[in-house]
Amino acid sequence: MASPGFAVATSSHVPNGSASVPGLSMTSAPTTTQPFFPNIRVTDGTSGFTDQVEPTMAVNRSGTIFVGWKETDGTTAAGIRVGASYSTNQGATWAPNILMNQTHPNQGRCNSDPWMALAPDDRVQYAYLEYTCGSFPPAGLNIANTSDGGSWSNARYMPGGGGLTDKDSIAVDPFGRIYAAWDEGNEMMVSWSDDDGAHWAPFKFPDDVCCAVLGAIIQTSSNGTVYLTWWDFNSDNIFFDWSWDRGMTWHTDVRVNSVPGSAMATGTWSLPMPAMGVDPNSGTLYNIWTDSRSGSMDIMIAASTNGGQSWGTNVRVNDVTTGDQRMPDLAIDSAGTVHAAWIDDRTGNHNIFYSNSTNGGQTWSTNLRVTDEETSSSLVRPGDYFAIEAGPENQAYVVWSDGRTSDGSDYEIYFAGNPGFSVATLTASTNPAGLKVQIDGTTYTSPAQKVVLLGSTHSVSMPDPQASGSMSRYIWTSWSDGGARTHTVTLDTDLSLVATFKKQFQAKFAISPTGPPSPSILVDNASYLGPTTLWWDQGSAHWLEAPSPQFIAPDSRFAFVSWSDSEARAHGVTANAAVDVTATFQPERTLLVQTDPEGLEFSLDSGAPQAGPATFWLPLGSNHTIAVDTLQSGAPGVRYRYLEWSDHGGPSHPITISAGMALTARFKTEFYLSVDPPDPLSTGQGWYLSGSMAYATVANPIQSVGPGERLAFQGWSGDATGTGTKSDPILMDGPKTAIALFGTEYYLDVQSAYGTVTGGGWYASGNTAYATAPGTVPVSSGSRQAFNGWSGDASGSGTTSAPILMNGPKVAIASWKLQYNLRIDTAYGTALTAGWYDAGTQTTARLDVGTISLGNGARALFQGWFGDASGTDSSGSSAITMDRAQLVVAVWQVQYYLTVETAFGSASGSGWYAAGSFGLASVNSSIISVSGTERQAFAGWSGDATGSSGALSNLIAMDGPKTAHATWKVEYLVRIDSDIQVQIDGGGWYPAGTQATLRAPQEVAYGGQTYRFSGWTGGVSSSATEVFVTVNGPLVVHANWATVGILGSPTVTYSLIVVIVVIAIVIALVVARSRRRRE
Repeated sequence: MASPGFAVATSSHVPNGSASVPGLSMTSAPTTTQPFFPNIRVTDGTSGFTDQVEPTMAVNRSGTIFVGWKETDGTTAAGIRVGASYSTNQGATWAPNILMNQTHPNQGRCNSDPWMALAPDDRVQYAYLEYTCGSFPPAGLNIANTSDGGSWSNARYMPGGGGLTDKDSIAVDPFGRIYAAWDEGNEMMVSWSDDDGAHWAPFKFPDDVCCAVLGAIIQTSSNGTVYLTWWDFNSDNIFFDWSWDRGMTWHTDVRVNSVPGSAMATGTWSLPMPAMGVDPNSGTLYNIWTDSRSGSMDIMIAASTNGGQSWGTNVRVNDVTTGDQRMPDLAIDSAGTVHAAWIDDRTGNHNIFYSNSTNGGQTWSTNLRVTDEETSSSLVRPGDYFAIEAGPENQAYVVWSDGRTSDGSDYEIYFAGNPGFSVATLTASTNPAGLKVQIDGTTYTSPAQKVVLLGSTHSVSMPDPQASGSMSRYIWTSWSDGGARTHTVTLDTDLSLVATFKKQFQAKFAISPTGPPSPSILVDNASYLGPTTLWWDQGSAHWLEAPSPQFIAPDSRFAFVSWSDSEARAHGVTANAAVDVTATFQPERTLLVQTDPEGLEFSLDSGAPQAGPATFWLPLGSNHTIAVDTLQSGAPGVRYRYLEWSDHGGPSHPITISAGMALTARFKTEFYLSVDPPDPLSTGQGWYLSGSMAYATVANPIQSVGPGERLAFQGWSGDATGTGTKSDPILMDGPKTAIALFGTEYYLDVQSAYGTVTGGGWYASGNTAYATAPGTVPVSSGSRQAFNGWSGDASGSGTTSAPILMNGPKVAIASWKLQYNLRIDTAYGTALTAGWYDAGTQTTARLDVGTISLGNGARALFQGWFGDASGTDSSGSSAITMDRAQLVVAVWQVQYYLTVETAFGSASGSGWYAAGSFGLASVNSSIISVSGTERQAFAGWSGDATGSSGALSNLIAMDGPKTAHATWKVEYLVRIDSDIQVQIDGGGWYPAGTQATLRAPQEVAYGGQTYRFSGWTGGVSSSATEVFVTVNGPLVVHANWATVGILGSPTVTYSLIVVIVVIAIVIALVVARSRRRRE
């Protein structure tokens, strides 16, 4: 492919994919500028979100650069908000980031897919989606505008069509109309606004084949023609369409890619959505996309010189096919140069590459790497698009999502321009040479050079310390500019810095034996518990010492033996080489001998007996013999019996001092128990182990004295407790004596003819006893014996007797009386007199009520007594003699209330009715007069009643509360008046809303004169003899007549005849008077 060169000077930059990073240089000084150098971060990390992707850009005529982007958390996550910033110095510095306004703030709304476009008045229009967070639809489009980037208009909202709105773009035509396009449910939709987004035209749907659209890009030309391009993912093609009437109508879709199906998606996020641009001078259209016709992803571009009706040869822009190239964008400057940029993976990681064409896209310059640091290929999706724009002086500006590791490995927005900014060279070297240095956090082997922005500030540092073999190292001492180990420098010109280091040797110390526990050594009077490693400056003097002896525990110590370098216990060392020495110590241990209990005797190595505890220092590993006597006497009633040594050896056994030792000879303490009085049959007296439990016993605890009297063992005293013949456990924690106690007891005999009585038994003399009997004892069904008091040596009427003093043998006798049960069964109310009665007594059956409400409109009415009683009074039956068990049943009747209601007249039939009976409802009259021309007529029964007769309804079954409602209808009087007496049909009473038919004869003879009907007046106006009128109120209708003339035609009405006759008479009188005057 021919390389026409860059449209903007690129100095001596090497346009090679692997060597084009403007960064470290080892041999040559930098030129004045480098293309796309430096990469400048736009986002400032203040948004609170982890990732910034999908940047968009616009450049106004004054050169201000406006950038927007999507804010999200995660490289593949949906948008949360959109941000913005701007630069007034060609991208060298950027204003503080802002989050754009929402049209529905604080309503759980999110934003995504930002897009900027420049308006003819130099304002930047900024569009971005707004949708419900997490659920997406419904969604719409926010749009705001700015002139300076510092202040934005309030966002205006255009609702979508109700689906998932995605991948919007906007353009502004030369007349200020804003066009917006997106796909919703993968159907392309277009609208426009002529008032900055306040109002929008109805949606247009330009796509010929619905519902496979992704990435709708809209542009306009200088004459107002509207262009659209998109990716059709069903056919894997790039399509184009246009409108010559400002969006009203659209043409047949045109395929841009010359190989059908070559615009294929690869993987989840590599989507071949196109970009499009219009040459501002020639009107040539350019369309660029990701194409897979060669088997890998390439950048293809095509041009159209006839407004998109046909497209030229598809030209590959990328100059290598290694790796994937995707997500392109393009811009056309005022000179007609086409600038293109895309994501390029030719190095194995993500970079942005650039190329341009000065001959209408036929050939392209050698590709140039824009990014000066790579983004790891593990970051799979930097959004769906980025942006390239041309500046007012034909600069090429690129803004992209960058995940460079040096910036935290999440996505930020970066910017670069061509031409780049002026640079300087920073050189960092070391003394001695060849050590490591760090520039801006990246480590290099010195001497190192880095090309940086002229006037920019950078950090210099180095790893410290740095190894020089396994036993020596270098540590930093100073920079040639006097700065701290890590400090910043500002490069107003080339700068060379030298870092000075000094050498150190390793000093290693070990101690034998190793611990823990371990003895310590002193190095320069500092104590160490080896092994220890130190670093000493070359030629420095030091002091070593091994303190001896060293007590590391109360029963353990170490004694110094030697140093491995054969020097004295304390000696000096000079650090002219690495030091590696070991201090050897001999351990010593103690033997602690104790007895339990303390103060008993033992012997060591057959020596004289001595009392424990005693401590001996013995060599580690030495052998000895230790021994004790197995039985040793103590105080009266106390002795000690050997149990064991703590090391489980015999009474006399050998030991080896393998560590600090503590041996204890354990003895069992024994105590003597005495039992008083001494009885040959009693047991328990003897020696017991300390802490054990002993028991004292008596063999004969009961001794008879006479009838109902005896002596009984009562318990133990002295050192013993308990009331049993065997004492409670006696803790043998010293010599003990147990004393047995006896006392006198008397017998209580409790007697009864019925039931089970309690309280009988032996009681200690002087104690109080009680006899107890049940309150009642069943005899048969409905009869029982009731307790009636105590006799004998007992008294009282309660089931538990009065207290009985047991000062001798006693007898308690229970008395009883016969009772019968009165049972009253009732379905309602409460039986007041049911219960038990003494035999032979009289009573009556009684209820608390005679009428019980069962809820609204229902009740139960007492009817009478049945069974062993009679009568109809609920408050008392006939007398009942309780000479046996009696059963009485209360009989009830359930009744329901009938309510009869009427709005007119009076009703009858309301009242209580027995369940299952029938009721009747009636009104006093079927016609109720309201006035002379209005009345109410009975219309029938409703509610729980039926029938049409007001005198008597149909039978009403009283199976519950019932309501009968009389219904009425209004009737109005229709009155017909006539000038002559004649039969006229239709007068009378009519229900409201019904139709009356008024009918008069056509002609009638009356009074020797023939009259013809001439019409109706009054409530009806008509000349027809028969009329129909809806009666909605009283009516008065007048029938009018006219006489019939000689020829049979009607002349005048009857009233008019009278008038004519009168006039004729008057004329006759006037004529007659005139004649008399003449005479």
